[in-house]
Amino acid sequence: MCEKLKLNSSTDFDDTDKPISYTEKFDEYGLKIFDGGSSSILIEFCPFCGERLPKSKRDLWFDEIEKLGIDPWKNEVPEKYQTDKWFRENASR
Repeated sequence: MCEKLKLNSSTDFDDTDKPISYTEKFDEYGLKIFDGGSSSILIEFCPFCGERLPKSKRDLWFDEIEKLGIDPWKNEVPEKYQTDKWFRENASR
């Protein structure tokens, strides 16, 4: 992974010194929208080196949660699904 991307991305959305967000549970990068919320625009390529970034796992995450019968807006999401642990474990199978 590109060093400039590492230096300019953060899992902390409130870190205004880093314009790129990284959402671990979805394995996705986005350009932060500094409007007081936590929105970002998904990016598929590194803006510094042009390398393709990992494909977002957002849809897979919601599929997994649905299979478990969990409504993520109403129920507590298991700890494993709050990080990248859920897809890393599946990748090793």
